[in-house]
Amino acid sequence: MATSTLGAAWLVDESDKLNKKKQKRIVKHKKKAWRVTSNVEDVERFLESKRLDERLGAPLEERPSDSFFVVDTKTEADKPLKRELTKKRKIKEIGPLRCYAILTPNSAVIDPLKKRNRVRLPEERGDPLLRKVMEERRAKGKIPTRFLQSMKHHQENVEALAKKKKPERLRTTFDFDLWGDVGDSLMIGDKKVSALDLSDQLKTYTMEKMGNRIYSRPPTMFFKTTGLKPVEYPHPGTSYNPTFQDHQALLKEAYNLETKEMKEEVRTRRRLGPMLKKIPVQRKEEQWWSEMTQGLADEEEPAKEEEEEVPCIRPTKPKTRKQKIRAKALKWQDMRRKKLKEAKKRLLEFDRLRSIRREIRKSEELTAKRIEIRKKEKEAKMFKPAMLGRHKYEPPPIEVNLSEEITGTLRGLKTEGHVLIDRFKSMQRRNIIEPRVRQTVVFKYKHKVFTKRSHSEPKGLKVGNRNKDKTPVQ
Repeated sequence: MATSTLGAAWLVDESDKLNKKKQKRIVKHKKKAWRVTSNVEDVERFLESKRLDERLGAPLEERPSDSFFVVDTKTEADKPLKRELTKKRKIKEIGPLRCYAILTPNSAVIDPLKKRNRVRLPEERGDPLLRKVMEERRAKGKIPTRFLQSMKHHQENVEALAKKKKPERLRTTFDFDLWGDVGDSLMIGDKKVSALDLSDQLKTYTMEKMGNRIYSRPPTMFFKTTGLKPVEYPHPGTSYNPTFQDHQALLKEAYNLETKEMKEEVRTRRRLGPMLKKIPVQRKEEQWWSEMTQGLADEEEPAKEEEEEVPCIRPTKPKTRKQKIRAKALKWQDMRRKKLKEAKKRLLEFDRLRSIRREIRKSEELTAKRIEIRKKEKEAKMFKPAMLGRHKYEPPPIEVNLSEEITGTLRGLKTEGHVLIDRFKSMQRRNIIEPRVRQTVVFKYKHKVFTKRSHSEPKGLKVGNRNKDKTPVQ
């Protein structure tokens, strides 16, 4: 047993020797070795305690006992009775958060840099001498020009802020009818909401909450563009059984319109007659040649005459000093005469105050008359078609039946005009659509040209300089 114990102890000593690292040999006469080998923990601990005392204000032995202990002077009667524990626990008051505790100052040491992290005020910036001179000048009322504009703007901003209306408070009393005015200036996408008898504001609010779109209709949509009726009464003479007087009145109206058109056509032909004469081709070429060669033969002769006749130009002499003085005196005299004339005219106007009042009254009456005339013209314009496009409105022809075409029965009546054309013209007359002209599209196809098989040359043969004829086939 003793032998085994000794063997185990020997093995442990040997293992300790192997595991134990060999110490480094360090040179101790250099500064680097001092940092590695010297132990300064006690010095650091002492300095840390000194810093703590500085942060807390004073060393531990110098601080008063009140900062460590509290003397309990209250008796048992003064202390509140312990309340019995109940299920409802009192909520603890939330104090400053512990995460911000690190930001709170915990030191009584004064910062050696007083200007640390501090922005200087405008009064502290700049040269103090210049600032003093500026203050003295301002006390005397001398302000630099560059500050006048900013001072003016500042005053305007102050006045605008004083005049600005305060925001209205939320309404708490509803002393009006919420469902009063029915709105028709909005075009609601939802049929159910648009059919409701609500105001515009309420409809808008409803659609915003529903997330649907609201279309704003222009105010011109509600203005009348014409004074004409949608469906006008036809002339009594267009009836299938009209009276003699009504039918004759309609015939006279149609006759006047037809004669007016014929007169216009005759006048147009008379004006365009000389331009529409037929001229032979030979004569036309002669006229063109004479027009193109006109003035070419006599072009060189005037040029020679111009070269020969050189007009003599007399050089202008500069004005003398006497002439300049005289011109200046005349100018001043003329200006003085004009000023005296204006002053005299102003003095005379005091004597004609009555006539001036009369002129003002007449001008006001004339203005009132013009306003009345414009108003009547505007009203009359409402009953005429406006110029909405480049084409002018052309009224449809009068629908009239002759005396022999009237049968007296609706079944045997010969129809005139068309309902759709009548409605189309009515919309143009009422400025709903612009006057239009029917456009006819003419398709022009390109002629296709190909070589006939009978005229084509065989591929295998080569026959001299034979021309290949291409015959167009239309």
